[in-house]
Amino acid sequence: MSINHISLTANTIKNLYQTELVAESNSKINQTQTTIAKDNEIQHVEKNIITTLNNENLMKHLGKNARQILILVNRETHAFLDDESLSFLINILNACSISMQDVALVNVHNNADAVFKTLNQQFTPAYILFFDTAPHLLDFPVQIPLYKIQKYNNQQYLCANSLSQLERNKDEKKQLWLCLKNMFDI
Repeated sequence: MSINHISLTANTIKNLYQTELVAESNSKINQTQTTIAKDNEIQHVEKNIITTLNNENLMKHLGKNARQILILVNRETHAFLDDESLSFLINILNACSISMQDVALVNVHNNADAVFKTLNQQFTPAYILFFDTAPHLLDFPVQIPLYKIQKYNNQQYLCANSLSQLERNKDEKKQLWLCLKNMFDI
């Protein structure tokens, strides 16, 4: 494969072009960006990139999804999580040698498109963790009991209660930890 024929996934392109690929205004800088985007070497890719960026309703999320770990929460009053819950989640991830760069955190309450099909298309997750989120309400095709790892579609699923409830309940915290150790081979 030559450098002129590299295939990129939609997720990789999204991570590379977190801001606009081609700006809409008429400034000199933006005209230069347009010229660069139409260079002969990438012209065959240009249409696919722009279509991907413009047509996908990308869900808002925290993290870079580097290890394809999707974390779903359901918080009505916050964009993602309150400070205490986010801090607790980060501590859980750190205990698993995982950082926020490795995950994609999605608040399903604020993302109407957060259903099985679109979540898989945007994030291509290998692991999906549900905190206070009912998988069947997101059109997931499997039932997932609390604190039991389920495998389906080359993915591993784990459901737990809300992070704030877990933080207060030592027994549930232990159950979650045992599952995470198994899931991530810790």
